[in-house]
Amino acid sequence: MEQDNTLLNEELNNTSEVPANETESNVPEQLSSETAESPDKPEIPNVDFTLLSTQEIVSELQKLIEQYAPGQIKTDHLPDIFEKQYQKEFDQALADFTADGTPATDFKYKNDAKEKFYNLCKSLKDKKVAMAKQTEAEREKNLEIKLQLIEELKELVQKEEALNKTFQEFKDIQERWRNTGLVPQGQVNNLLETYHHHVENFYNYIKINKELRDLDLKKNLDAKIKLCEEAEQLIEKNDINEAFKQLQFLHAQWKEIGPIPKEQQEPIWERFKTATGKINESYHNFFETLKQEQENNLKVKEEICEKAAVIAAAEYNGIAEWNNGAKALLDLQEEWKHSGTVPQKERNRIFKTFRASCDEFFNRKREFYKQMLVDQEKNLELKIKLCEKVEAIQDSTEWKTTTDRIISYQKEWKKIGPAPRKYSNKVWMRFRAACDTFFNNKKAHFKDIDSEQEKNMELKKALLEEVKQFTLSENTEANIQKLKDFQTRWNEIGYVPIKFKDSLQDEFRNAINTYFDKMNLDEFDKNLEKYRAKINALDTDENKEFKIINEREKLVIKIRQLETDINTWENNIGFIAKSNKSEGLIRELKNKIEKTKQRLALLQEKLKALDTLI
Repeated sequence: MEQDNTLLNEELNNTSEVPANETESNVPEQLSSETAESPDKPEIPNVDFTLLSTQEIVSELQKLIEQYAPGQIKTDHLPDIFEKQYQKEFDQALADFTADGTPATDFKYKNDAKEKFYNLCKSLKDKKVAMAKQTEAEREKNLEIKLQLIEELKELVQKEEALNKTFQEFKDIQERWRNTGLVPQGQVNNLLETYHHHVENFYNYIKINKELRDLDLKKNLDAKIKLCEEAEQLIEKNDINEAFKQLQFLHAQWKEIGPIPKEQQEPIWERFKTATGKINESYHNFFETLKQEQENNLKVKEEICEKAAVIAAAEYNGIAEWNNGAKALLDLQEEWKHSGTVPQKERNRIFKTFRASCDEFFNRKREFYKQMLVDQEKNLELKIKLCEKVEAIQDSTEWKTTTDRIISYQKEWKKIGPAPRKYSNKVWMRFRAACDTFFNNKKAHFKDIDSEQEKNMELKKALLEEVKQFTLSENTEANIQKLKDFQTRWNEIGYVPIKFKDSLQDEFRNAINTYFDKMNLDEFDKNLEKYRAKINALDTDENKEFKIINEREKLVIKIRQLETDINTWENNIGFIAKSNKSEGLIRELKNKIEKTKQRLALLQEKLKALDTLI
């Protein structure tokens, strides 16, 4: 016992005062459960759910739930992304189902992704709630442990055991304190103050060996110097958001470190506080800049919403106008994707506003197509009835009466709108076949009436020779007028024997087309002029009405096909995600659309030229 008292007296003479803790007003009270975790914790991969299908979203969410803690997984905007993709897939499935003319009322959509997705969301939410309850219970338990450690620390100063044993018990209490996890946020400061107070009492009471004490103080000093160095390195970090998170972790470690030599307290704290101030300033500036960018993005999105609302409320007549509106809206959706983020409090509102306009437009478009399908079914019934009428008289020998009736049916056919694409060509071929049967019979009946036609043939041969001898001048308009004059004279001559009609007509048309090819005309005008020369021959044909309707029906079918192709390609562009791999496909589709629009414009001009003959 005397030996212990002697050691104690020596420690009393050689030990300087060591404060239990420094005054660190800028150190945060305690980190949240997320920021207090180790910075080495693996980050969740950045998944762009907007590029995935509904089934892929479910699969990716399932993987995240299986591989990561619930608190790491953020799903705030995932339901909106999922609902938007689900609607796109529904619209595409409906479009594919009705493409062949099948009524939309028969459509049944099969996709179990929605039920799976919301079951996963509920499961994740339940796990987060359970995790939060578990975390709170653990913190309450940790609080009880640390309070018990403080009681043990208080009891140390009452013991009369050997100094070395008492000091070892003190170190054991410190180790258990450091190994105990977080406590409730509101208890942190009081708990630390009480703990450091009793540590100070312990040092003052036992007057521990100065060498051991200085070693402990130096170890704490080295630990805080290391934290200063780490904080200073964070100043240079490019990711300021990540730097700020790691700084909070360093502050938590700083609080847990014990006292340091008194003369080092102020300079070390000032060093750490300076690094903290610079990071906080950068963090503040970062968010100020981000806030301004988000405000600017909000203005852009407001303008996009206004444009979308105009498109959604506009009136549209016909497929082409609806397709143009859809293209404009898809362009706005693409612009929306690249317009950046907006303030958190505005995100749901602005997105719902934009989505409402998109939904309104596409719902109206679907209703238009549904009604169009109903109208086409009615048109099909009318055309079938006309087929039956012509078939009933196709073998008649009352040439004049029957001719007039069939021509009236042909005019009636022209007034009827389009039939479903699936049946359009089939019903037209049926109608045409019945008309051809009658007119072929009529031609056969009158084939011997050819004396006048022989004379006409000689006149046309002479005119053909005159055309071949013609020489182009440098006046393009005069050349075109001259070629039209040749065509007018040709048509005025009248009929030729049927067996020479096509060959003579082809020879004349080829001669005219040769001059058009030689003239300095662009391909569009050249093709149009050749077509006009071709259809002028129909004006004197004995079955003029039928052949014009026949030619017109072909043009209308081609025009409808091209419009459908353009619409399909433009919609496809809207569904293709922007990426390096898809840029080539998008560029190819746009080139194809441009060429098809040029062909469509030429066919529309041909249709106008043909309608002038009616």
